Formats: sequence, structure tokens, C-alpha cells
Amino acid sequence: MLDWKLLYQKIESAERILLSTHENPDGDGLGSAYAMYHHLNNLKKDCRVIHISELPSEYSFFNNDNAIETYDSETHDDWISNIDLALIFDVGDFRRLRDIGEVLIDNRKHVINIDHHPDLSDGRFAENFINIDAAATGEMVYNYLKSINVDLTKPMAEGIYTAVMTDTGSFCYSNTNQRCHQIAIESIDLGVNTSKIYQTVYENRSPVQIALLGE
Repeated sequence: MLDWKLLYQKIESAERILLSTHENPDGDGLGSAYAMYHHLNNLKKDCRVIHISELPSEYSFFNNDNAIETYDSETHDDWISNIDLALIFDVGDFRRLRDIGEVLIDNRKHVINIDHHPDLSDGRFAENFINIDAAATGEMVYNYLKSINVDLTKPMAEGIYTAVMTDTGSFCYSNTNQRCHQIAIESIDLGVNTSKIYQTVYENRSPVQIALLGE
């Protein structure tokens, strides 16, 4: 079992925290970072979500509150070089952080990997919180929040729901578990517009994008 209280202690002791995911981000990485961003804001942390790739249009709803930034060396390198902690979601391989990863390595920053994929990074993450049995990294973020008795807010639930929905194929894949449905129920109870999220993520895609999803 993962020691989520240890992660909370790491977060509590940090003031400036970077959140990020892999290049060409998907709903799981984006949703996980978005949910954690709102949690850290509630803890009054100086946190930013910075991704190496631009935010895909189907996830534009994550930027209604300007939470997501696209990496730019002139804008972000100084800020990243002064962080206390980096939380990385759904990456698996450190190289998928690209230039952000290089800045973290060059400045010897403490980087924590939270993922449901095995770590392929040859020790470049300082710590790993990995559960390959989780349906999505978003499920792991949900478990972390529950373990420290955090009441989900609507923005947190939007991120976690999107993460789980996309990584379970809208709750149709074999990795869908009881926790996934629990997340869906709680999200609806909090007022998350689940049908709108589905429409935004899937129904605005081109035929080519939909075909690629099945590969």
C-alpha cells in the first residue's frame, strides 16, 4: 500500500511546487495535475501547472481558470529553478518531460513520480508512488486526497473524473473498477457536468483523431 501520508508530508514541507505531465498530454495526466493544483491552492502553496506541450483543444475546459501553462524557457526556467518540489503525473519515462525534465535535473530538484505505469526512468525520479493496479493516475490522486481526509471540491472532481473517464474508455475498458464508479458518483454529486466533459473530449474530435484512439 502506498504511503500517501508521506506524500502529504513532502507537500506540507514545500512552499513552491511544480506540477506537470508528459508531452502530448492526455486526460489522465492533465486531469491529475489539475486536481492536485486545486488541492495545493487550498493549502496556500505557490504552485503552477506547466506542460511541455500545448493544451489540446479537447481539454480546453481545464483552462477556464488559467490553471495550465505551456512551457517557455524565458518565462519558466527561473521559477522552476527555485521550486522545492515537483510532482509529475502519468509520465512513466522521465524523458517525456523533455526540456522541463532537463531544467529539473540541472537544478537537482526533488521530483516525485505519481503513476500507474512502471517507472522506466533509471532513477531520475527521486521518489515513485506507483500502483500498476490503478485504473488511472487520477484514481491515485483521488486515493491520496481521501487518505488525508480532504473533501473534494468541484474542480478537483472535474480533473479526477476526466482522468478516470479517459483512461477507462468511458468506464468500458476491463481496467474499470469499483473505485472508478465511486469517483463518477461523487463527481456527479458535486455538480460535475459529466456529459459535457464527454462531449468536449470525444465528440469534438476529427475522424482521424478518433481512429488513432483505437490503435
